[in-house]
Amino acid sequence: MARNGKPTRDKILSETKNLVYCNGFSGTSIDQILDKTGITKGAFFYHFKTKNALAKALIETYAKEDLSHLESALQATEILKDTPLKRLLEFIQLFIDMMKKLEEPPSCLYASYMYESNQFDSETLNIVAESILEWRNAFTELLNSVLVEKKPKKRVDVQSLSDQFVVIFEGGFVVSKALTDPDITAQQLQHLKNYLELLFE
Repeated sequence: MARNGKPTRDKILSETKNLVYCNGFSGTSIDQILDKTGITKGAFFYHFKTKNALAKALIETYAKEDLSHLESALQATEILKDTPLKRLLEFIQLFIDMMKKLEEPPSCLYASYMYESNQFDSETLNIVAESILEWRNAFTELLNSVLVEKKPKKRVDVQSLSDQFVVIFEGGFVVSKALTDPDITAQQLQHLKNYLELLFE
């Protein structure tokens, strides 16, 4: 019977992610990964032929987990689809609540990859771009549903406002790290929620 190599592969990905958060991708060596995982070099290269293959698999796994949060929030607020503004506000509130539970400043693999974009091929970087566009498109759809029913007090650039939701996460994570304050992202999301309430009041 063939051995199941998934636990080993998952361990490599998990430990590599933690190392990248601490050292960056270029500063993370295969030897460091081997030391953290306790596996042999042969076992590593069985799962990942090159460090670039590891980079792609790592961001694919991260993007899948990230987009599962988006899908969960959309499903959880589906019950409010007939009241679009309530749904949009509750959608944001779910992430406020999530961020409030953090005990340490969060890290983001998207940001780590973008800071070292010269380390990755275009296919790997496209995974980041496509994930961010998924978030933009989801928020845009929620916002457009609100605009069908309610006239905003100010002119709305839908795409830019949709991007703001993601920008708060990426910027909030950086500022949280710099100031060692895990509450910053939740606070910034609350500002966005307040703004939308005022915009459509």
